[in-house]
Amino acid sequence: MGEGANGVRPADGEPGAALRIEHEISTLRHDIGDLVGELDRRRREAFDVRLQLRRHPVAVSVAGITVAALLGGAVALFVFNGRRKRRASYKARQLKVAFGRMMEHPERVARGEPPPGEKILAAVGTAAATLLVKRALERAVPRPRDRHAEAARQPEPRPASGERSPSTG
Repeated sequence: MGEGANGVRPADGEPGAALRIEHEISTLRHDIGDLVGELDRRRREAFDVRLQLRRHPVAVSVAGITVAALLGGAVALFVFNGRRKRRASYKARQLKVAFGRMMEHPERVARGEPPPGEKILAAVGTAAATLLVKRALERAVPRPRDRHAEAARQPEPRPASGERSPSTG
C-alpha cells in the first residue's frame, strides 16, 4: 500500500537503501543458484540407470519379468496359432465359413480372369496416370543442375578494354 507508482517504497530513498537492495538481490541470486543446483543433481540421479537399478531392484525385477512374460506369451501364441491353422479340422471349419459367405453373398465371390478388354483398359489407364504424375513432378520439382552443362552455357568473361584475351594471344 505504501508503494509509489514504480514499486519504490518510501524507505528506499533513504541512505543505505541501495546496499540493502543489493544485499536482497545477492541473497535471491544465491537462493536461485542453490535451487538450480538441486534440480541439476536430481536430473542426473533420475537419468542414472545404474543408480535407479540399485535403488529400485524389486521394481526393475518385476518390470523385467513382465516384459519376458509378454514376449514369451506372444511367441507361444504365434506357435499355437500356426499349429492350429495347419490342422485339418481348422481348415474344414474355415471352408464351411467360406461356403456360408458364398451362399449369402454370391456377388462378392471373386471372379476368374478378367476379359482382354479390361486388361488393355487397365494397362492404358496405368500408363496415362504414370505419365501425368511424371510430368507434374517435372514441373513441380526443379532438376539438379549439372555443373558442366551450366559452364558450357555461360559465355567466357570478356577481357577489359586494354587487355588481350588468351585465345587471341
